[in-house]
Amino acid sequence: TAGSEKLHDLITATGEYSIETWVAPGNVTQEGPAVIVGYSGGTEARNFTLGQTLYNYDALNRSSTTSASGQPALSTPDADEVLQATLQHVVVTFDPINGRRIYVNGELVSEVDSVEGGNLTDWDDSYALVLGNETSNNRAWAGTVRMLAIHNRALTPDQVVQNFDVGVGQKFYLLFSVSHLIDVNDSYIVFEVSQYDSYSYLFNQPFFVSLDANAAPNGITLKGMRIGINGREVTSGQAYAKLDTSISASSYTSEGQVLSRLGTIVALEKGPDDDEFFLTFEQLGSHTHVVVDTVVSTPTAPTSIEEQPDVGLRTFDEINATLSAVTGVSSTQTDVSATYNTIKQQLPTVEDVSGFLAAHQMAVTQLAIEYCNALVEHNAQRSVIFPGFDFNASASSAFDVSGRDLIIDPLVNRVMGSNLTSQPAVTDVKTELNRLIDTLTNCGVNCAADRTETVVKATCAAAIGSAVMLLQ
Repeated sequence: TAGSEKLHDLITATGEYSIETWVAPGNVTQEGPAVIVGYSGGTEARNFTLGQTLYNYDALNRSSTTSASGQPALSTPDADEVLQATLQHVVVTFDPINGRRIYVNGELVSEVDSVEGGNLTDWDDSYALVLGNETSNNRAWAGTVRMLAIHNRALTPDQVVQNFDVGVGQKFYLLFSVSHLIDVNDSYIVFEVSQYDSYSYLFNQPFFVSLDANAAPNGITLKGMRIGINGREVTSGQAYAKLDTSISASSYTSEGQVLSRLGTIVALEKGPDDDEFFLTFEQLGSHTHVVVDTVVSTPTAPTSIEEQPDVGLRTFDEINATLSAVTGVSSTQTDVSATYNTIKQQLPTVEDVSGFLAAHQMAVTQLAIEYCNALVEHNAQRSVIFPGFDFNASASSAFDVSGRDLIIDPLVNRVMGSNLTSQPAVTDVKTELNRLIDTLTNCGVNCAADRTETVVKATCAAAIGSAVMLLQ
């Protein structure tokens, strides 16, 4: 938040800003909105947010004319399906006159803001700049942020187009010669290509061009362009397979003719130094190539497997850590550590509940008893876990109704989860622990002097060493 405060200071000083980013959404099914970029304090309090809802980009801004959460949001039109799971240049601008605007790939795609721009005097400087999620960690966004810039001024439409044309990352022009197919000297299909990440390439905005200044291409049909790598067409990412256009004198300029503004991702195989690419066409000029779509085979019926349990076991290290957290006793305490190292190999090593053995329960019980012994023997620690219980009282008087509650309730509250789909009822657990106390205090006035502490240790071990703790 301290580092983010400068955004507040710089932007409120001008009263306007722009969020500029190159993003590649992971899919078009995210809702929330899922937060791509936010300067906020949670889902109900923000200065600004750029998010995703299905095919839409959403811009939320806190001003004198909107709520503390930036509502109402400005979104791209539903019917246009502007957001796609590919690399896109997205710019959100705000100024007091025009309010919010959303540009995608250099074009203004949002409708007129439904509220007036207003001012930013209500912005909170204690919020944090976040990427890919909300500060409350419940609006995660799936995708890649290739670049983010925040300006304390509203970019003009010309500046947005200029920045879009510049692009992002290290790029190369990949030229595929087609002169031998269309009888136009030095003619090429050109892609702007970059290594997208460690696993793929980005092919972007193909165009046709001839390096012969005297060339005048016209009436050249181009259909169904596909990308191939290392001798075969790629199985996914064929964004240009439906391309149906014509290279004409009216559209061709000295800089060539744009074939598509789409980009697509191609999987990396051998690496930039060794991968070789080629293009195929259903039709290019007078040449045609019949393309038969791959027939997807009917999947075989899935193999029947045994029903799997919906619960698992805590493993040895998880058991040790859980017992330490429940009792407040450090796992490095001398007696506890010694016991754990002795029985460690007897504890469960995998989460599969079908592999649970009686030997596992014996080891869990031993460790639980040692933790409870260390807890009760430590006067300060036991007073934290069992406040108000009189350890100096005799067993015959210490475990009346209120005394039992002082022991059982803290144990149940600390060891049992809440709102779980599969767990024992609290009343059943308390009933079992009360029966144990009844049995251990059956000695009446003849109980030993240290019987009270012994009963508490046993009750503690029964609670924290049971399936309530062990199953997850």
